[in-house]
Amino acid sequence: MSVISMGGNDMSKYIFTLATLLDSKSKIKKHYSPDTVIADLFDENLDEIDFIKSLPELELIYGFEIPADLYDKTDLTLREFADELSQLTIITEELYPEFFDIKFTSLKLTKRWIELENKTDEDSLREMQIINEKFAELDDRLNVVLGNVLIN
Repeated sequence: MSVISMGGNDMSKYIFTLATLLDSKSKIKKHYSPDTVIADLFDENLDEIDFIKSLPELELIYGFEIPADLYDKTDLTLREFADELSQLTIITEELYPEFFDIKFTSLKLTKRWIELENKTDEDSLREMQIINEKFAELDDRLNVVLGNVLIN
């Protein structure tokens, strides 16, 4: 992996971390420049799903909530995407354990949902309903945590 240095700040850190996460998912090593358009990285060795999988990892690493609309902004350069990330509110150390638990649990539930997605038996459908209820609970908890962040 190769990342061009662009001076220190949060943007550099976010570019480097995103490039590292994408590189770990790619079947071949790529060159990551801050001016590379994210969509231009996608090919048979790295796809949009790899990018989407990397964003929750960024959330856990840095303690911020990435808005859903950023998941679709693959037309941005890595620098522009990092600029968007640098404007997000960071979860406080005191709230981070709750934030981490919510995000990690959501990832596990998403993985299980995907495993059940094409099943139509009664037990699978019941489990999917339970997962949906847990997602709703997690969303409520996350809204409380994020609300606390905005107040502090």
